[in-house]
Amino acid sequence: MLKKEKIVVLLVSMMIIVASLGLIMNKKKIENIIKSNENLVRLYEKNEKRKNEKIFSVKLKDDKLKRILEDLSSDKMEIAISILKNGKLVDFLNNPIKELYLKNIDYNKALENARVMKGLKDLSSLSPEIGKYFKEQLIKNNFDSFVKTIENRPEVIKIKDRITKLLPIRNSKATFEQLSEENLIEISELLSKSPNTIEFVEKKDIKKYNLEEVVEISKTLYKIGKISPTLAIEIDNMLDGFDIRKAALYGDLYVEDEKFEKQIKKEFENGNYTFENPYLKYNPYGRTPLAYGMKYGKNEKVELLRVTVLGIGGMPNFSYEKKYFPGELFPLVGLYPKLENTVLLEQLNLNDKKVLKSKRIKLKTNSVDDRLPSIYIEKRIPGSIQPGFNLASYNLKDEGLPFAFDSMGNIRYILKTGKDMRKVRIEKEDSGVWEVKNDEDKFQLNILGKILGRIGRDDEEKTKKNRKTKYLVRNNNMLTVVSYRDEVYPSALFSEYGLDSKDEVFKAIIFYDKDGVDENIIEDGERVVLYEGDSEN
Repeated sequence: MLKKEKIVVLLVSMMIIVASLGLIMNKKKIENIIKSNENLVRLYEKNEKRKNEKIFSVKLKDDKLKRILEDLSSDKMEIAISILKNGKLVDFLNNPIKELYLKNIDYNKALENARVMKGLKDLSSLSPEIGKYFKEQLIKNNFDSFVKTIENRPEVIKIKDRITKLLPIRNSKATFEQLSEENLIEISELLSKSPNTIEFVEKKDIKKYNLEEVVEISKTLYKIGKISPTLAIEIDNMLDGFDIRKAALYGDLYVEDEKFEKQIKKEFENGNYTFENPYLKYNPYGRTPLAYGMKYGKNEKVELLRVTVLGIGGMPNFSYEKKYFPGELFPLVGLYPKLENTVLLEQLNLNDKKVLKSKRIKLKTNSVDDRLPSIYIEKRIPGSIQPGFNLASYNLKDEGLPFAFDSMGNIRYILKTGKDMRKVRIEKEDSGVWEVKNDEDKFQLNILGKILGRIGRDDEEKTKKNRKTKYLVRNNNMLTVVSYRDEVYPSALFSEYGLDSKDEVFKAIIFYDKDGVDENIIEDGERVVLYEGDSEN
């Protein structure tokens, strides 16, 4: 009998186990069956809700948060339960002093807290009410900033230790301790993009870097210095007179020129160029779209060249003479925009200027920048106008675009100084050399746009005059330039008056595209010859 009972118990146990396995394996199927029956669904959801509410009641202290979570749908409740399995998140929600988390400086604890913030954001995503509760009651002062600070804290702790080693600048450790976490992250990001800066600060040997690398280092240190005035002073002391600000602001201009020079050198060396077949480079430095550079020969013989740009539309020919030194890039300027210019090149005897040989070339140019103003010639008395081009220091909102136009209103020269130099004034300093000034510096550029150097600054006139007059010696005339006339169509004026004839001999009205002196203005103007001996004949 005892043996029979054992067999019965064993069989019943096996049946229970099999049934249990069946239930487990078909749980989803059973749930679907329950959910397909409305009465069973209500009963199921009621039981699940009661179970989840009990979990919320046990885990959370705040009644309002409990109520918000209890109002979630069954599916979202399950997600919330899953998120709240993170005991550290539950501790945070129940901790009345959240500010303690901001004071933590232990790295492992910071990682733990960052995971808590992730859980907090996951909960917020379940309903707008949860997010509102977190922002208005859980963390009342700047919720987003609080979360971001805690999330960034592990990286900040590493940065504080790393940054003093990467930038071993005297006294900088104490300065770094005073910086905000956002500032430290910003400095770290800057350094991560410039290994050269890290190496330079350690070895302090600027001579080992090429121009492009020096500019990169300067920009990085300049940006770091802008984060903290104290740090800027410490960087300046470390550099011992090297002006990183100028290198940072204007270094790219020199880098661009160096790249153009290398390209020109490579192209020239790959050919066999002579006077009859010269090397020609359109807009060689990217700043003079109405100019070409010319190069030929490899000997040391200096030659005298005459360039004549043939006139169009009633304009006389434009000629100038200049010595050519083999190896230099000889300028071909005064070209007309958007057409194929015919240019006569003549090689002259250095003593009597007799023509030794000549060559006609065709030079094609693009259209001018759309941002340049329109020029209308209202009056022009040939023979009475002093020869030369009208040079205009034209500025847009945030960059300079100086140009020169002839007596018939054709723009014949443009110098694109770019946004790095900001607004500028341009003057002729020497034959083929411009002096370009912005609000704090002065530069020399040759007529092809290559930067020859920075020569410091002058004291600028405190008040800018809208009306300027220039005496033109050769013809005893007076040139008046009005920068801005606020009329129906805003404009500038170039007017030349004959002191002998007592009559206006030239009048050009320059119409601006936009209203307002901040948008477009000719800051200054004058009559210039590009080279000694240039003429229109």
